[in-house]
Amino acid sequence: MTLLTLLFILRIVHDLAAAILVGSVIFSYFLLRPALRLIPPAHAVVVAQRVGNLFTYTGWTALVLLFLSGLLRLYYTGRLGFIFTLGLFAHGPGRSLAIMILFWFFTVVSSTAMTFVLRPKLMKKLTISANPTLADVEKRRATQMTASTWLDRLQLSNVITSTLALIAGAAIAHGGLF
Repeated sequence: MTLLTLLFILRIVHDLAAAILVGSVIFSYFLLRPALRLIPPAHAVVVAQRVGNLFTYTGWTALVLLFLSGLLRLYYTGRLGFIFTLGLFAHGPGRSLAIMILFWFFTVVSSTAMTFVLRPKLMKKLTISANPTLADVEKRRATQMTASTWLDRLQLSNVITSTLALIAGAAIAHGGLF
């Protein structure tokens, strides 16, 4: 396999992963989230849990593929060390690359918070006891409502950051954003 073929395959993987990530966060925020509010809460919880699991796997797969394919593309073109220098900011494509990496990082941070902090709080059930108190039930509900609010905020954050990363990445091929 030639270097050009490998770079072409890595570009396809990178572009598809970006499209899947941006498409899934847009679908989740603008279509799925409002639709879940239209069905009874008991059903919405089940649907959200199952679809949320699929989106979690899809999102993390896309983020990892973006990282690996981007890293390999930089390595095989001899530009990997370039991202750790101030020379990155000297030209438009370098600045766009820095913006793309920054927004990818923001997306990873918010996805980490959603996956490992907020989703477990939403999925938490009452501990099995003979007679849970009203205070226990109310505390769980309040925690879940707060987690749900933050989940909505971070989903919107992911829509914005992943879209901006996509725009910055596309701009690299056209001379950069500025």
